[in-house]
Amino acid sequence: MALKIRAIYQNGQIKLLDPVDLQEGQQMTISIETISDDEALRAALGDSVQWPDPNYDEDAWVEDEAQAIEDAFRGLRPLSEIIIEERGEQL
Repeated sequence: MALKIRAIYQNGQIKLLDPVDLQEGQQMTISIETISDDEALRAALGDSVQWPDPNYDEDAWVEDEAQAIEDAFRGLRPLSEIIIEERGEQL
């Protein structure tokens, strides 16, 4: 029989987070699988959060956004010219 029980390591001891249905003195073999903070958070929150796509490429998104901004300003006067013009009007 295999049981999966959550536990935490604190102060040199493994502390169980889930109840176990074992008899006193029963022998067992323990396998330890570490869980990252991210995995623990996902397990705790489950489907209540919309998680980002693990294949999401943030660098590609930044490049796409930069290109979109560049495209939006293409054909417009340089910002420096606009600032100089506005400063001249305020003098």
